[in-house]
Amino acid sequence: MTFLQRFLDVFISLSLLNSVEQVSGLSLWGEEVQFTTVCSNWTLKPQVSIPPLQELTVCLNLNFETEEAASSWTAFMYSHPEFQTELGLGMKERRLLVWLFGSEWSTTPSIILQRSQWYSMCLTWKHKGRLALYIDGQQKIIKTDTPSLSRKLSPNGALTLGASRSVVNGITFPALVGKLSLFRLWGRERSKQDVTSLRCTEGDVVKWARDNWDTPVCDVFSNSSLECVWSVYEVRLMFLIMRSDGKNNTELYTARDIAHTWLRTVLPITFFLNRVSVFEVPRSRKNNSFVNENKLVRWSPSSKRFDCLVHINVIPKLNVATVKNMIPTELRSIYYDPKENLQLQADCDSIHTTPVESFSAVTMSPSGEVTESSPVTTTTFKTTTSIKTTSTPTSVPTTVAPVTTLNTTTPANVSELYFEVKMNISLTGDSDPGQTVSTWLNSSLPDDMMMVLDLQLLPKTQRHQHKLQSTTNKVFGPSISRESCIFQILVMMSQLNTQEIKTQIRHLLLTPYINGLISIEIEDIQISRILITKCNAESHLTMKGLFVWPDTPGGKNASQPCPKNPLCHARRHCKLCLRTHWLVSDLEDCGLVVETIPDLNHVEVTAENALEVVEMIEDLLSDHSTLNYQEVATVLNKLEDIVNLSRVTPCLGQALINIISDILESDSNLVPFTNMILNITEAVGDRMVGYEGSSTLTAPSIAISVVDVVPGEFSSLTFGVSSDRAGKKPEIFINSYPFNRTVAFISLPSVLQHSFPENSSTQSPPRVKFQFFGIPMLFKNSQQGHVLNTFVVSASVTNASAPIKDLVEDVEVMLYHLIPNTLHRDVQCVYWNFNKNNGHGGWDDDGCRKDNSSSQYTTCLCDHLTHFGVLLDVSRTPLDPANEQILTIITYVGCGVSSVFLGITVLTYTAFEKLRRDYPSQILIHLSLALLGLNLVFLVNSWLSSWGLYGLCVAVASTMHYFLLASFTWMGLEAVNMYFALVKVFNVYVPSYILKFCSLGWGIPLVICILVLIVNREAYGSHLYTHGQQSLKTTLDNSDNFCWLQDDLTFYVSVVAYAALVFLFNIAVFVVVLIQIRHMRVNRPAGIRSGLMHDLKGVTSITLLLGLTWTVGFFTVGPARVVLFYLFAGLNTLQGLFIFLFHCLMKENVRKQWRIHLCFGRFRLDEYSDYSNSGSVGVTAKPKSNPPKVPVPSVDSVKSSSTESTSASSDSSQRDSSCKRPNLGLFVNSLALPRAQKSPSDTGALPSPRGENPTPGWRNHLLGQQGNR
Repeated sequence: MTFLQRFLDVFISLSLLNSVEQVSGLSLWGEEVQFTTVCSNWTLKPQVSIPPLQELTVCLNLNFETEEAASSWTAFMYSHPEFQTELGLGMKERRLLVWLFGSEWSTTPSIILQRSQWYSMCLTWKHKGRLALYIDGQQKIIKTDTPSLSRKLSPNGALTLGASRSVVNGITFPALVGKLSLFRLWGRERSKQDVTSLRCTEGDVVKWARDNWDTPVCDVFSNSSLECVWSVYEVRLMFLIMRSDGKNNTELYTARDIAHTWLRTVLPITFFLNRVSVFEVPRSRKNNSFVNENKLVRWSPSSKRFDCLVHINVIPKLNVATVKNMIPTELRSIYYDPKENLQLQADCDSIHTTPVESFSAVTMSPSGEVTESSPVTTTTFKTTTSIKTTSTPTSVPTTVAPVTTLNTTTPANVSELYFEVKMNISLTGDSDPGQTVSTWLNSSLPDDMMMVLDLQLLPKTQRHQHKLQSTTNKVFGPSISRESCIFQILVMMSQLNTQEIKTQIRHLLLTPYINGLISIEIEDIQISRILITKCNAESHLTMKGLFVWPDTPGGKNASQPCPKNPLCHARRHCKLCLRTHWLVSDLEDCGLVVETIPDLNHVEVTAENALEVVEMIEDLLSDHSTLNYQEVATVLNKLEDIVNLSRVTPCLGQALINIISDILESDSNLVPFTNMILNITEAVGDRMVGYEGSSTLTAPSIAISVVDVVPGEFSSLTFGVSSDRAGKKPEIFINSYPFNRTVAFISLPSVLQHSFPENSSTQSPPRVKFQFFGIPMLFKNSQQGHVLNTFVVSASVTNASAPIKDLVEDVEVMLYHLIPNTLHRDVQCVYWNFNKNNGHGGWDDDGCRKDNSSSQYTTCLCDHLTHFGVLLDVSRTPLDPANEQILTIITYVGCGVSSVFLGITVLTYTAFEKLRRDYPSQILIHLSLALLGLNLVFLVNSWLSSWGLYGLCVAVASTMHYFLLASFTWMGLEAVNMYFALVKVFNVYVPSYILKFCSLGWGIPLVICILVLIVNREAYGSHLYTHGQQSLKTTLDNSDNFCWLQDDLTFYVSVVAYAALVFLFNIAVFVVVLIQIRHMRVNRPAGIRSGLMHDLKGVTSITLLLGLTWTVGFFTVGPARVVLFYLFAGLNTLQGLFIFLFHCLMKENVRKQWRIHLCFGRFRLDEYSDYSNSGSVGVTAKPKSNPPKVPVPSVDSVKSSSTESTSASSDSSQRDSSCKRPNLGLFVNSLALPRAQKSPSDTGALPSPRGENPTPGWRNHLLGQQGNR
């Protein structure tokens, strides 16, 4: 009777409310909203507030019906009354725009969105300034001209979808006309991988649900194309339990068991329960009603309500919208439990299904309020480590949801033991391995005794049986996935030993598991007891500060405030396993404390944090290619502290050597720190421990080897180094000789054992240290005129009984020459003296001598141990690198300019026949050709030599040598022609005058070059040395990559001596010519004057043609050598330009030939008009009409000239004439020599002797007249 009465109360309550409408579902998944002019926007409800965010992610889907609508729109806008526009997304003129804190970001280039196509767009931001935009998972380039300030997103603003009133900085942007779906907001920045792989998860700040939005006139429409499959869901609901006995005393544990049974009964078999948690309903909600199947159920004394949180894995994955509709449908029916004689009803309005990234680690009431009692779950509270899996195009999640457990109070008679299980799994069926294994473990192991703490699927490389592979047979059967996994179990049992527990776990895991189409078989189980269950306290020094991590149980996280910003925290996980240990700290939220190298001054080095300081220095140096003085000093001081305070293991020693290598490789001035660096490397070898017999540390440009020796058994010891020629890759050989690329070798004598310390219990065994340095620039050279031409090696003994010096047997050191000493220069064996140069160190030769030396190696003998090297005598090296580089540029530019104008000069005199009739013009052509060849070969020399072909290099060097000698020779022939024309006037007839000049000008250089090739072919090569009379070579090139003479003797004989002879003769002729011209000026007729500038122009022209500017090179010594080098380079490389200026551009007859043949219009001259000749003392053309009858001319007057030339002064009544013979031609025209006066009445007749001024320069002319009589 009582039972019927109780149920009657319930039925009456239900019957009173039959008219109540069913509450519609809250989820909008699978639905879209279409914004039009009528439905223009949605706004976020006031009760859904946005907190102040330092990072966020916004994702939404958009679809446009027209191309016009797709080109300009505003998707959403978040604004705050105080700060205006905080965040927004839109498009204008096919450029996506993002508004952040008033700044506008835009994509480049423009983006075209197609109509009737869904686009998934995500925007991520973090307060450090990172802003990213993704379209369909692809990141787009987005920039701004006015970056926004780094601050938090203002809370409690207005969020509008569609943004019909989108006004940014006073500018109105168009509203959205199109479809929008799945707008979600997260309170953290998602990575690019998360944007793609977690696209089907719900937002944690703003959800795509009806209760989040105000939709006044906007309806939503279902769209099957919005499918999004997912497998991890969190369900929150409230249910009512009505007991038949009328009692309201259902316990929380009983409610949990009933709910678990109910859910397993009503949900599909593909829905796997991962966890079921049950909570007491808060007091504030106890008197509320709830809805179930169109009935409003009120509270009655015989019923009790509970909140429930359920974690579900859906395998295989289903569409989110389908799952959201399926779960309320399955849970709406009343569940009858005949065993407990009760009914269970779910409140349909309280059912919220959310696709989540992973299951939450903290158990909370669905209402978010504190409950009266602790919740009860079907599993225990603990979060597992994420399991990486392979995702498919429809498989969004990449991590397995953690298995969550609850820590409850352990009874006194129950002990807690930890075990680690490793096994192989054969999984049949199409499912996610990680999710399936997680669900299987929670269902197979008893909840009240065993808790799965951590689960990891092992990659194939870590499996303990590599034969495991996934196989698929789609024709004959389902796919079989073979995996290996490892997890930890907390066992809470009483009065059982370890072996019994292992046996029980093994039995539970080997029990076959079949769930629909999915089955699991286990093999190769390994179960081990975990004895270390916590991580010990430790301090950790990083660039973000010092963190002191306390003792932490395995599987737990430790948290510490950030030193720079205590409001933020660093986290570190204690990994529970057979060897429980700390994982890497999560310091992402902490700011840098040590940002620059000077910040290291605030870091205190201890024995415990030495390795952390080393790592810190390595990180700082990775961003520095150059260090200043203070930075180098700071780093080296810290390295000294590390070596002195810590225990130098091989690992720490290698880290120290790597740092020193980075310093040596940097572009820094290390000269002031040479001794300090050497002392640090020495101390590393002295203090190294943790090795047996010997140990070697190598890094680019540096190496250290330590060898422990037994004093009584020591006979000799060798240390060899092989490396590339730059010293970057040293390889060490102890007691063996390197066969290839040997760059250094030390042999220690047997007498060295007398310096070893005596054996005692307080002293370490004797140790020999070897060091190699592949950076010669580290060692400053205090000896002028010498450079270090080898790498540096050293040998020393730790704990020596006395300073090792004055050894009876010498230490033999063999070093490789960095620059081959093919010229057999002086070399000097030296050692590094730490006390020289006021304690900065320098090279000294005391106790070292040269044993033998070749072009490649030098062997030294020393009576002590220290750092050894070989100095090369380069006292004749002319310049420092800066001036050398400038001179090289001047040389190349000058040669290029000269080549152009020499080519113009040669073409001008070759093309116009009237310009090349006299000897000086023909000689000028040959000189120009020789200089042009020299300049062109010089310009291509480095390029050709870079090919690395020895034969080609010899050809280039010999060709350049030939043109250089040819240029000197033709300069000398210019002087010979000048001497014949102006000084040696009588009896100078030379048959085949120009032919013989060509034989000399081109033949002599050819003979010299052939002799050099025959006598010493290796004189030509690809390495240029600058020495002796550097002037003739410095302006050619000082680079190693240049083909030129390599032998000093050949250079001095074939170039310097030859040039000296030519220029001595040219100087003598130049002086004689000047004296002769002086006499002409004295005997000049009255009224004929020339200005000083006119005469200076003539002298300059002669100087350049005779090559007298090359003599400057012989005086490039002493304090003024730099200035003379610049003068030498400028004058001689531009010699071709000067020839063009004086003998083309400034010559009237050349200019008139240009105007006759090259100009048009009024600038063109008639070919038969009067024009001036070259200005030489030439031969006047005889009139063709009525020529006078004259005897046959003499040999001197006829055969000495190959042609005739005419000249006309500005006064047409005056003519010059002279005999046909070698003459000055181009050389002396500018000197304005006196001209012979002719009768104005008879312009066609020869002039009368009485009208002439018989100066010496005209004696040949008078002789010709007498012969005609």
